[in-house]
Amino acid sequence: MSVPEDPNRNSPYGQQEPRRPSRWRGLARIAGGWWILLPITAWLLAVAAMLEALPLPSSPQLPAAQTPIIQLGGGPLLTPQAKDLRRQAVLPTPVPTVSPIKALVRNEGVPPVRNPRTADPEPSTNRFIVVDGDSGAILYQRNAFETVAPASLTKIMTALLVIEEGNLNDRVRVDVDAASFPESAVMGLRANTEVTLRDLLYGLVLASGNDAAVAIARHMTGGNGPAFMAKMNDKAAWLGLGSTHFENPHGFDDKEHYSSPADMVALARYSWQYPQFRQVVGTRSYEVRGPFDTQVLDNVNGILRAYPYADGIKTGDTPEAGKCLVTTALKDGHRVFVAFMRSQAGAVPDGMLLLDWAFNSHSWGPTSTPPNQ
Repeated sequence: MSVPEDPNRNSPYGQQEPRRPSRWRGLARIAGGWWILLPITAWLLAVAAMLEALPLPSSPQLPAAQTPIIQLGGGPLLTPQAKDLRRQAVLPTPVPTVSPIKALVRNEGVPPVRNPRTADPEPSTNRFIVVDGDSGAILYQRNAFETVAPASLTKIMTALLVIEEGNLNDRVRVDVDAASFPESAVMGLRANTEVTLRDLLYGLVLASGNDAAVAIARHMTGGNGPAFMAKMNDKAAWLGLGSTHFENPHGFDDKEHYSSPADMVALARYSWQYPQFRQVVGTRSYEVRGPFDTQVLDNVNGILRAYPYADGIKTGDTPEAGKCLVTTALKDGHRVFVAFMRSQAGAVPDGMLLLDWAFNSHSWGPTSTPPNQ
């Protein structure tokens, strides 16, 4: 009878261990490699503990007790919470929200209530804000605190300084010529002529005159243009407009000349307290009477003619800023402010869309805004 061949006889490794059944072989391999997993598991547990200890990001909405209010006439203008909110508030705001900027002397009234069945507004820009006139509540915003070139919305600040610090009856000897601003909006000034500061104010706002802006800056500072820009920036800081810096009085594009829809709407709301400001920004045409002729200035703000409830304020348009608008409207005794930059459709279509959305999507309490305000 033949004897089975020994499998280890010709093996170069000598005598081999008998093979285990397959079900035990897998367990043995796992047990033999377990020591490799121990340091990896310990490292993962340590990382998880570190991540759990990190603080969670806070919500951009502040509790009512910490609502940051700007104190006009002295005191801190913007609390640290408001500065944090300004940095965080880049997402859409779908419901009435307390604004971190309240640059208006009269801040009264209860925010309107939004109808939950209404859709969000969809203008052709992603940098816009809608604000309730009485309470200052943000009805909706999208990227409204991001800096962007403001174009001729700059002239809102220029006009405000004229009204607050100037004498509109002053006779101004102009050393600016409209010919120095080719392919630019001008009121048509000629050097070595004389007009009133009131004429320059209307030329600044209605015609969006860049020549008027320079003439005003020089007149208000005795010929020192940079000093007027310092006034503009001081006023912006006093109002708590932390996303704003001015380099010129008219809004020409400059990397150091910027603002935001939120700052611009706050500036407009503050300026609205002055009857002279309301009158100028709502005027459709104005006559400048010179010694030899009379010049008629038409308001370039088309929403005044297109939207029946609109009564101000200013448009703008430059390559960096795109089509811009700050406007306000009063309907059924309730006022709304809108501001946006970089519109694709244009100032009038997007302005009307946002105003209509505000009035149609919200319910107010009793009327609190006088008809002329």
